Amino acid sequence: MKKSFRTFFERATSHAPYDYQKRLAGDEPSECEGPNQGIPCVSKCINVPTGLGKTAAVVMAWLWNRVALNRPDWPRRLVYCLPMRTLVEQTRDNVRKYLLKLARARRSLGLSDETQENLLRLAFHSPIVLMGGEELRKRKRDWDTHPEKPAILIGTQDMLLSRALNRGYGMSRFRWPMHFALLNNDCLWILDETQLMGSGVETSAQFTAFRSRFSTVGSCATWWMSATLDFNRLKTVDYSFEAADGNRDVLSLAAEDRKQSSVDKRLSARKKIAEAPVKLNSDSKKDVDYYSKKLADWILKEHLKKHRPNTLTLVILNQVNRAQEVFHQIEIEKAKVNDSSAGSPALALIHSRFRFQERKQYERKLKESPNLICVATQAVEAGMDLDADLLITELAPWSSLVQRFGRCNRRGLWKDSRIFWINLRDDKAAAPYSLRELADSRRDLDELQDKDANPNTLGSVKISIESKERTLIRPVIRRKDVLDLFDTTPDLAGNDLDVSRYIRDGQDNDANVFWRELGENKNPTNQDQPQPSHKELCSVQISQLRKFLEDKKPKPKAFRWDVLEGKWELIDSNAVIPGGVYMLSADAGGYSTRLGWTGNPKESKVPPCRPPSGLLVDASESTGENSTSFLGVPVTLEQHTNNVARETSRLVQALPLAQWESVFSQVAQWHDVGKAHPEFQAMLRKGIDEATAPKELLAKSGTNKKGRCKPEYFRHELLSALAWLHNNSANPNGESVNLSAYLIASHHGKVRLSIRSLPKEKPPAEFKDKNKRIARGVVEGERMPAIQLGDIDLPEFTVDLSLMEMGAPQQSWLARMLALRDALGPFRLAFLEAVFRAADMIASQSEREEANQNDKS
Repeated sequence: MKKSFRTFFERATSHAPYDYQKRLAGDEPSECEGPNQGIPCVSKCINVPTGLGKTAAVVMAWLWNRVALNRPDWPRRLVYCLPMRTLVEQTRDNVRKYLLKLARARRSLGLSDETQENLLRLAFHSPIVLMGGEELRKRKRDWDTHPEKPAILIGTQDMLLSRALNRGYGMSRFRWPMHFALLNNDCLWILDETQLMGSGVETSAQFTAFRSRFSTVGSCATWWMSATLDFNRLKTVDYSFEAADGNRDVLSLAAEDRKQSSVDKRLSARKKIAEAPVKLNSDSKKDVDYYSKKLADWILKEHLKKHRPNTLTLVILNQVNRAQEVFHQIEIEKAKVNDSSAGSPALALIHSRFRFQERKQYERKLKESPNLICVATQAVEAGMDLDADLLITELAPWSSLVQRFGRCNRRGLWKDSRIFWINLRDDKAAAPYSLRELADSRRDLDELQDKDANPNTLGSVKISIESKERTLIRPVIRRKDVLDLFDTTPDLAGNDLDVSRYIRDGQDNDANVFWRELGENKNPTNQDQPQPSHKELCSVQISQLRKFLEDKKPKPKAFRWDVLEGKWELIDSNAVIPGGVYMLSADAGGYSTRLGWTGNPKESKVPPCRPPSGLLVDASESTGENSTSFLGVPVTLEQHTNNVARETSRLVQALPLAQWESVFSQVAQWHDVGKAHPEFQAMLRKGIDEATAPKELLAKSGTNKKGRCKPEYFRHELLSALAWLHNNSANPNGESVNLSAYLIASHHGKVRLSIRSLPKEKPPAEFKDKNKRIARGVVEGERMPAIQLGDIDLPEFTVDLSLMEMGAPQQSWLARMLALRDALGPFRLAFLEAVFRAADMIASQSEREEANQNDKS
């Protein structure tokens, strides 16, 4: 059966594709390389009005080319980046429907067996959602252990860009390099609603340039998407977006698209615009409640004046606190009327400072309540499929207003929809925007007097000259910054490089909090609290969280997970950083289930969400833990080495890594020889029955009781790398030797670019010389026993840590690894690291599953 993109698209979305969607997928003779053969994947801009299926366009283009046609020049991973959580959830739901429908229809689409298998995998394992905290479902959480498989990731710019910068928010620091690798190699980035992304847009442009400059494994491209694209923002110091022919690199509606009746109805929808009688200025702010009370009263009157059944009144305000107050005042006014009739409107509040369960309750009203007043912030400005008959919005920058106008009469169904805009003329009232931006929009709105604010009209508005000429200066990441970020070792004070300025504009940086019942002492120090799911997290502006922790009396306790010590750590307000995840006691307050985060010190106890069951903070994510080495069933070092070698070979064959095949083979053989250390073996054998235990060296313990190795913080992978270098001392500076050493040392993410002692490290008591070098529990001068493992025959040797020092007689570890990073480029080196880590993790998981099966039998 011949493959057909139209049929493929219809089965997934239940409607035919627009012409521009077919062009994007390469299903037009002028675009594709042959009949139904797709199109090359290159960076481009997609400039299409709201409501015309941009999400379906990009997802189906990737599915068609990468999965259905199996084009090797299209990336394995689709990375869908959005500015806020509400958009992530909506996009997730749409993509999930596409995948499930395609999986069900796979046999009738004329697809190969491999394609059908990939569709089934995608339906089961994708989309992977990253939006504050890790994905907790096992089948999606371990997406990074399958670099050879197609995957769709959807997340906020905070989660995705921080991972691309090797400083992933809300995740284990030891897994940063894997996500850095997989989000900078073999992936297609979609940045949707770029007008809301701040400095993230410039960062994405710079990374598009860096991926080309440093080289990657597999192809990489970026698609920027918005109804109000600003091409000037894609001209950065290292990157310049140029439209080669106006079609290939910039995709917009063509004449054929506009002729379609459904498109024309949306583009020419009737929606008259006028200034609202209510204003926010210095006078109206004299009384704190004056503006919100007056606006609430006017909103109710305007809503009831329409009397059109089953319609939505949408109110968009620029600040969360104003939205909360106006919503509260509407509740009060409704209660005064005491109208419980069928015509009385339901109420909903939508903003970005809610937990999942409260936000879902309001979003359910949006879908189910036919007569509704929704008070919202920028959270509904783009992407959300809302269709209001009456729209009331505060004055905002022009690009934001265009997006907001798109939420009114979205489908062109009504002939007399209305838009009112509220004038703002005060510095504090203008935030988060500037008075100059609002003045420009005010002038642009003058051109819409007595006109409809539909896409056709908006496209003809001549934007103010001041808006065009004004350049907003944002921080731009440079080549040196990317190279520096490759090293994930904290500085001597335990701090990391702050990447928040490259992800969002300064005032938008957020942290995440969650509330738990902590008991009487309110001081959890061990693994007695499960890690949070994203459903528990509430996004809070950094400045507001710090103020809350400082002002509330008595001061609430906040905790974060200490990866060095493996326990919850009490912190003060100065330790709060962008992207951090913090646990608060339920009686700390600061949150209302009606209004979301308020930061009000007088707020009553917060009802905790039900935490995920059976999933504690992973102790293996502390520096000295080795919990993955405890299975309950012993696995010898030789068995584990063979398992890892098998998985490594499989991944190398499945990925374009043939040139490093011999390196991977060596790494698989040597990666765990450090486990032969007597103390590590003693840890694995503690508590097991020696009469039945294997006599050979162990890689995994026969007990489930986890332990710590002596000396503290011991890392077997560092000792493995030192053994490898000792064995190759005749050729110490060969690139393949150093690459193997790096991959051996980095396969748990805890020893990478630099080697140094941890703050509390000191040699064990039996060492008389207390000035001996020590790093990650490995002590200079100790004797490593002889090892015979497969083809390895290593005699006893003395540990040498002189390569910790710069300027040592032999080239230092840091100098070797910097040379390696610069030779391969940070993205390719990280990808090789991630592939081997994935092989080791898959082998260990298989061993764990086999152990569980043995327990059951």
